[in-house]
Amino acid sequence: MSTYLKYIEKEFIKIDSEIAIKNSRGHYDINKIVEDTFMHILNVVYDWNLKNANLIFENFPSVDLIDSDKKVVIQVTSTTNTTKVNHTVKKFKELDEYSEYKLKIFYIKHQPNFSTNMMDKFELEGIVESDLLNISKIFDEVSADTEKAVKLYNKLHEIVIEENIKDKIVVNVIVGNEEPSEEEKAESLEIYY
Repeated sequence: MSTYLKYIEKEFIKIDSEIAIKNSRGHYDINKIVEDTFMHILNVVYDWNLKNANLIFENFPSVDLIDSDKKVVIQVTSTTNTTKVNHTVKKFKELDEYSEYKLKIFYIKHQPNFSTNMMDKFELEGIVESDLLNISKIFDEVSADTEKAVKLYNKLHEIVIEENIKDKIVVNVIVGNEEPSEEEKAESLEIYY
C-alpha cells in the first residue's frame, strides 16, 4: 500500500472512530460537523463541486450537499435503516425544481446491507447501489486511481492542518491568549509533514 493510501486509511479510521465514539455517547452534532469534511472528500474523489445545501436554503429539506453544475445532491447520514432512505426520497421528490438532479446517499459510518428485494424497491424510486456511498467505497475508488489518491491525500492533509490550527485558536481563547502566532501555525504544519 502506498504512503498516500496509508495516510488516507489512517485519517478515515480517525474520522470513523470519532463519529462512532461521539454517537455512542449521544453526541450527534458530529454528524453535521463532518458534512463539510465529506463534502471536500467527495469533491476530490468524484470530481464534483458540492456545496453545503444550507447555504442555498436554510434547513434544505432531504439533502445536505448540492452540486448545481453536475446536478448531484447528497444526503449525508449515519442512519442506516430503510425508513431513512424512503423518507429522503419522498422529501426530495417534493422539490420540483430539483427533479433533474441525481440523489445519492452518503453513509458516514457503515453502509447497510439492504436485501435484494429492498434494493429493487429503491431502484423503482431511482436509487441504485452506486448511489449509496460510504468511506469504504471512497477508499476503493482512490485505491484504483493514483492521481485521485494523491489529490485526496493533499486535501485530507489540508483539512487536518486547518483543524489543528483551529484547535490551537480555541485553546488560546479559552486560556485568554491571542490567536496563535505565525510561528505556532508553522509548528502545526510541521507536525504533519
